[in-house]
Amino acid sequence: MSTTLERPDTPSLLPPTSAEAVLANVQTLLPVLEQEADGIEAGARLTPRAEVAMRAAGVFQMGFPAFRGGLEMTVEQQVTVVATIAAVDASAGWNVGVLNAGGYYAGRLGDDAYAELYPHRDLPTSGSFHPRGRAEQVEGGYLVTGHWDWGSGSYTADHVVGGALVVDAAGAPVMTEAGTQKHLGLWLPKDAIEFAHNWQTLGVRGSGSTSFDIRTPTFVPADHAFDREAPYRHDADPLNRSVRICHFALTGVVLGLARNLLTTTGEIVRSRGSKDTATLELLGEAMGDVDFAWAGVRDIARRTDEILFSDEVLTPVDEARMTAANAVAANSLRRVVTATTELASARYILDSAPVQRVLRDALGALAHAGTRRKHLQGQALAALEGSGSWTAR
Repeated sequence: MSTTLERPDTPSLLPPTSAEAVLANVQTLLPVLEQEADGIEAGARLTPRAEVAMRAAGVFQMGFPAFRGGLEMTVEQQVTVVATIAAVDASAGWNVGVLNAGGYYAGRLGDDAYAELYPHRDLPTSGSFHPRGRAEQVEGGYLVTGHWDWGSGSYTADHVVGGALVVDAAGAPVMTEAGTQKHLGLWLPKDAIEFAHNWQTLGVRGSGSTSFDIRTPTFVPADHAFDREAPYRHDADPLNRSVRICHFALTGVVLGLARNLLTTTGEIVRSRGSKDTATLELLGEAMGDVDFAWAGVRDIARRTDEILFSDEVLTPVDEARMTAANAVAANSLRRVVTATTELASARYILDSAPVQRVLRDALGALAHAGTRRKHLQGQALAALEGSGSWTAR
């Protein structure tokens, strides 16, 4: 049986009961998201039609673990879904990359809390961990207050997770065995959240990344929390062995934007009929950059899957490589942005030019902390201090 959405011109979608169904649904979604892109940007959030379609397609459910009956799609599949959607609309792709992490968070809950919070999987969950809130230990749980920025997808989300540092009744930090202050992700009662509605930005406007607050100390049960800085656990379900895995799919936004920018720029060059050597060389270089970024990120995802879905151990180099992949892909996008501003000439400053929005989205995505070059240091340091492979196998 397929699902028909709220408009008669919207194609039917398969029930999202398998990875194959979700991947097929993504192709059906693309024209819908293309039609809704203007509305998504204008409203600074997903439009109702886009939200309904994306929920029905299952793109927010990819990270739920198999032991909970979830899809447990591979890392490669997840990053491919985000990249494919972001190549049509970066904001829609961003919502998928963030809300998809909710399935990972849900996998860290105990049986009773999972049954309470997730009676079914169509409950997208957003999460913000910067800045960190305050969680005071009390009997049975925590009293939580805080201000959180970058709450991507929170308008669409049924649940909102906030990061908070734990203190005792006297306000002293509660420390972990590793000597750091305990940092939890907590399912925040949504009726206690005040949304700031302050997401007015250069690009990726439709991510809906509003700030939000809890001003009055609000009780969160202890079993509605997980360790945000948990060490690697080889006995965990595949997608929760490392806390670094849950946002790897967000790299797909950078990849999709690079492809969209290249396609849009190529159409400008085609319309001018320009075939001079300098233009062809610059365009060809950008094409190669995008090809290698896509191939490289997917290869790292594929290698990560081989480790996670086997008895192999994800080494510190493997973990750092996932984090570095986003920065490497972002460097590729930066070069494509530079090529676009050269190849498009002055046209990109016009509001009427489609390339302008893609450029703005690219600059918005490149402002994200995960794209910063500093993440390349971690891979180098892990390789220097370890004995594993320096390069992906």
